[in-house]
Amino acid sequence: MRPFVTLALLLPLSCIASPDSVQVFWSGALTPHSISIRARVSTVTDSVRVAYCEAPCTAGYNYSAYVTADAAFDQVARIDLNGLQPETPYTYRFEVNAVLDTAQGRVGHFTTPPIGSASFSFVTGSCNGDSKSPVWQAMRDRDPLFFLGTGDLHYRDPNSLDPEAHRAPYREAVLAYSPMNELLHQAPIAYVWDDHDFCGNNSDGESVGKVSAARAYREYVPHYPLSNSTGVYQAFTIGRVHFIMSDLRSSKSYWGMMDVVQYTWLLQQFLHARDNGLVACWVSPLTWNSMGWPENWACQPEERRAISDFLYAQHVKDLFIISGDAHMLAIDDGANADFSTAQSLAYHYPIFQAAAISRFGSYKGGNFNQGGVFPNPYPWNGQFGEVIVNDDGQDVCITLNGYRTDSMSSVVSVVNTYSFCRTPSTPDAVTEASSSALEAWYAQGAGLLVRGPASVPIAIRVSDAQGRLIKEARATVSPESTLIALNELPPGLYTATLVQGERRIALRFVRTD
Repeated sequence: MRPFVTLALLLPLSCIASPDSVQVFWSGALTPHSISIRARVSTVTDSVRVAYCEAPCTAGYNYSAYVTADAAFDQVARIDLNGLQPETPYTYRFEVNAVLDTAQGRVGHFTTPPIGSASFSFVTGSCNGDSKSPVWQAMRDRDPLFFLGTGDLHYRDPNSLDPEAHRAPYREAVLAYSPMNELLHQAPIAYVWDDHDFCGNNSDGESVGKVSAARAYREYVPHYPLSNSTGVYQAFTIGRVHFIMSDLRSSKSYWGMMDVVQYTWLLQQFLHARDNGLVACWVSPLTWNSMGWPENWACQPEERRAISDFLYAQHVKDLFIISGDAHMLAIDDGANADFSTAQSLAYHYPIFQAAAISRFGSYKGGNFNQGGVFPNPYPWNGQFGEVIVNDDGQDVCITLNGYRTDSMSSVVSVVNTYSFCRTPSTPDAVTEASSSALEAWYAQGAGLLVRGPASVPIAIRVSDAQGRLIKEARATVSPESTLIALNELPPGLYTATLVQGERRIALRFVRTD
């Protein structure tokens, strides 16, 4: 035994110690020229970088800048790749402490989208209860450009002041197992949370773990630019589709689905899509067209009506909606999406309800005229959506496919499908038509949203139901929407009169909050 012991003691340390390596990783925030990567490293180090190349990598690697994996951020390194070529497939690996990791399971792939008009596809879904489910392989088999996560990426229900309670589910439930991580190694993610991956069932902006959830999200999740320190709402454009992802948890309250800052941002994103000749894809994690179930837009009819009135008044005609939360596949052509005051069905906004990735089925209200609703039969059945965008430079044609898998394989069956086309308006015509008008809407819980020519100040007078002057103000507005706060008004019926030069409008509204 002695020679054996002596031999073991004389072996170099590098032969018996495991090299420092990346444990889990994924990518997101994809653009034609950039991508963001998050990787958790097995040790604290200031020497992590990505080696990447245009597939099939015949010209060798390029390298990112070195970044740090710090203990304060759970050893998660953030690596941003910039200066990429559009419409190009890439492969990437990790170098940790000067050692390139060549393991087969720690290689990533992505393809940058083209600039301008583009045809592409992506997969979408919410409500994941099993990262080992073959449904993830089924999504990967569709070869999507990216995965659009609409909430409940896990069901750990964290709600703690300790960030570790919110980090652990990403590390242990989302990124640790195949085939879920295999999809996320191939397809970048765009993702907003819902309740179970925020702070637990039915959680909202009062949750004690709100700040910790926001910190863990920013550490672990590759994301597009965020507007504040707690919300995760974000927007991005691929081809001629502008994706608007709402956060309906971190500022959700009894009075509204979102706070005034996000509400104003949302309306501005709708106008951005309209004014730039884009089709808007609004990601609303909670179902839009329910009529009475809790925990969806039926809880806030006034807010829903105000958004609908805004969309119609502003001629936002090229829009479709993707939702999660309800554990079912369902499609509506837009006939059941009109919640405006006039109920004129001025525009059709198709709705795609795509869930549950792997949970028991549930129905949470709403009418869907493209085949009805299809809840998961059992939790081991996987369901997800695929969105195919075909853009010929004039028409943007979109196909919505709902798929289901069984518990044994990644073979899919088609549950429902629907296609529609839109011809986005030229931005010059839209902007010229709207920029000279004086327009206003009331946003429940926020105030008056006003837009008009910026050259002339506007006078605002607010009277109560008895005609008494309650508020008087002057403001400068712009062709973008400007918020006139009315937080000091008690609940009641009011009339707002707005005068700008020779332009004059009157708006009646009811404040309920």
